[in-house]
Amino acid sequence: MFCKHDWQVLSETVTKSKYEDSLQVSKGAGIIGTFDMPGQLCCADRKHIQVFACSKCGNLKRFVEEI
Repeated sequence: MFCKHDWQVLSETVTKSKYEDSLQVSKGAGIIGTFDMPGQLCCADRKHIQVFACSKCGNLKRFVEEI
């Protein structure tokens, strides 16, 4: 019932910002040159997501941090 957790990292991911995602889509669509993006897409917020599991009891824990 009581466990002194021994957390192990299962996965670690950093998401793309809206800006990075828009640039990738525009390159894939064959848009060449400069273009104006709407202001809401110039947001550079990303998320750092980590998933941990306890090697003793199997509990899972997820941490999401805005970077």
